[in-house]
Amino acid sequence: MIASTIDCHDLDLMTTFWGSLLGVETTIEEPFGFLGPSEGRGVTLWLQRVDDEFEGKNRVHVDLVVEDLDAALERVTELGGRVGEAHRWMSYVWRTCADPEDNLFDIMQAQAV
Repeated sequence: MIASTIDCHDLDLMTTFWGSLLGVETTIEEPFGFLGPSEGRGVTLWLQRVDDEFEGKNRVHVDLVVEDLDAALERVTELGGRVGEAHRWMSYVWRTCADPEDNLFDIMQAQAV
């Protein structure tokens, strides 16, 4: 199993945002929020409450590959995140997004070639 951890200030808000966006079960055991792996996935996402301030661009980010980019982007804003720049590379289109605490991530969709 691989676990990736996102530092955050508001553990409840961030656990709800990511759990809802990914459609997975969540559990909070201070200072961590756990997003349960779905069947067939060997990667999970954890959130950790920290007190230190964040500066600059995060150097590691999550890329979500979806079948319906527009629906996923709408869900990001419904949950309190924001949608940023559009990008295209090879057969992928994606948007850089941010969660409610401004952690950057990408949502991408493969295009028919």
